Amino acid sequence: MTVLVEPAGEAEIEAGARLIAESFRDDAVVRRIVPGDHDRVARLTDVYTAALRTGACVSGTVDVARAGPGGPILGVAAWEGPERRRHLPTELRELPRYLRALGLRHLPAVRSRLARWARQRPATAHWYLADLAVSPAARGRGVGSALIAHRLGVVDAQARPAYLEATGPGNQRLYERFGFRAQGPVADDADAPVGMLRPAAEE
Repeated sequence: MTVLVEPAGEAEIEAGARLIAESFRDDAVVRRIVPGDHDRVARLTDVYTAALRTGACVSGTVDVARAGPGGPILGVAAWEGPERRRHLPTELRELPRYLRALGLRHLPAVRSRLARWARQRPATAHWYLADLAVSPAARGRGVGSALIAHRLGVVDAQARPAYLEATGPGNQRLYERFGFRAQGPVADDADAPVGMLRPAAEE
């Protein structure tokens, strides 16, 4: 299968977020962050839309995969760049999505958990793979690998390391094929994801 990878347009961000939401709706790690089954995919879509717009859209890129130009989105990868910029107006604009999805009472605990994970990232400038998802119809057809390989070409050209959190053994095995190595759980929580680091390519 030929896979075309290109940056997502602004109008595709929410569609990409929904694909991520559908892929991770039953993931144990994600369930600890966003519990409950009521309107689960809709709430997760809000969370991921806000995360994409305040993260990868600001400091990196959201890549989408298709079978050809203009085709449906088969996969999405959200990468935050080494500068890790923030844009306060965007964060304020997206806050209602988080509140709608998580509720005011749970938001501080979620932010605290994610901040603990963020502190485990490398201290040196690096690319961070925040999310990777493939539609059910396209799984096993090389879409995820194409998305990873596409961006790692840029990462290697910059001689930067890359980092991610793997939420399951299957994901971990995929990332190991691209040179990521497990660094251990990112927290002492049950079902904590495993931090994985890919060293910078030699210049």
